[in-house]
Amino acid sequence: MPSQAISLLASDKTGKDWMDSVLPVLWEKLCTELGLSSGVVVLKIEGEDSFYESASFGYGEDGFYYSFLNRDSLHWEELMRSQEPVFFSGSEFELFGKKTNAFAIRIRAGQKEIGFLLAEIEVSNSLPVGIFLSLLADKVGNEWGRTQGIPVSKEVTSSENSYSLYRKEIPNLDLAISEFTKQKILTILGPSGSGKKTLAKWIHQTNLPGAPILVIESLPDHFGKLEKALDLWGTESRHGSLVLAGIQSLNLGQQQILLDWWSKSGYSGSLFLLGPEGMGQEMLPEFERFLQKNSLVLPSLRFLPKAKLQTLVQAIFEELCDSQNRSGLHLGAMSLQELISRSYSENFTDLRNAILTGILTCRTNQVEPVDLEPGKFKMDLEIPDAEDLDLRRGTEALERQKILLAMRIFSGNQIRMAKALGISRGSLQYKMKQLGLM
Repeated sequence: MPSQAISLLASDKTGKDWMDSVLPVLWEKLCTELGLSSGVVVLKIEGEDSFYESASFGYGEDGFYYSFLNRDSLHWEELMRSQEPVFFSGSEFELFGKKTNAFAIRIRAGQKEIGFLLAEIEVSNSLPVGIFLSLLADKVGNEWGRTQGIPVSKEVTSSENSYSLYRKEIPNLDLAISEFTKQKILTILGPSGSGKKTLAKWIHQTNLPGAPILVIESLPDHFGKLEKALDLWGTESRHGSLVLAGIQSLNLGQQQILLDWWSKSGYSGSLFLLGPEGMGQEMLPEFERFLQKNSLVLPSLRFLPKAKLQTLVQAIFEELCDSQNRSGLHLGAMSLQELISRSYSENFTDLRNAILTGILTCRTNQVEPVDLEPGKFKMDLEIPDAEDLDLRRGTEALERQKILLAMRIFSGNQIRMAKALGISRGSLQYKMKQLGLM
């Protein structure tokens, strides 16, 4: 029974104070009393998207890095999804000990994975160890959460995503969905990049969860091939949904074939027809009425109220930061105004590309207007002119270039960055502070 470790678990200290002063000692005591050979606690840095070793045991001054747990690797993803300890055999994975096996436990704060703890042990039966380390993982997650203002042992309700915000601006959406459940057909018109397919998929998943959905981007020009294709698609999507994009390209003969198929084939699924608001081509009167049976027109981003667009931009920014492992990044006020004032011919497509440019090129913790200029970051990484004799400036430029490259390759994981750059993590952090990178 690890008595000293239990007393540390019951410490009156909380939050950052507990993380800084109790956890390193607690980890060492727990590893010693449980008979572990070595072990490490890896946690997310507060306010950033980098990870660091919060506590370690048994590795000596040189430390040890578990390469098979690189961020975004298969084993990392497995660990972050697993509710149970994940076992790593010493015969299959590169561990610190020569005769040890290891198991790792993810650490969560609220609903966010913020790190893991890993222990190496020689004995095969690790159940008691797993129990104590699971308790520790919960404790670490709670105390880390306190430093971020995350309620202890409560789920964090996520904010609305960007497309749910946009859906609120679509006129008559509720009525169209109600009619869709009755008629099984919906025409969605709108400008390029406005999310017509996304909306069709959302309506399908909302009304027909688990049912198949088939999205067709182009239709055969030959009438006979179109008839056969519709029969085949109808069979594949029966009891589900068929989505036909680009209906503006249908000629009169194709329009008639589609009308006949819908009325005579016995298709039991639902149908979505997608196209631009201004169809621009000649249409059969009955086909035009067919499209108007139940239809929606999606608004262009330029028609959204400024306050709504601002909220939408911020939501997209947060989603893309999360997808690029840069959750500590902020959108500057001037950058926000710049994004709002721009015109986006491809709507969501152009807007997301603009925001992603800023995220990928930003070198600080805040995206500024200069970061939104495509290709600008490439100039920032160039070495000064060869005729510039300022050695200090040249050295700093080269160090900055190498550190930024390591940041991209290793997604900001400072342990891996330091190892690749051939310096200690402390030296790396010192240089990053000097160069304005953290």
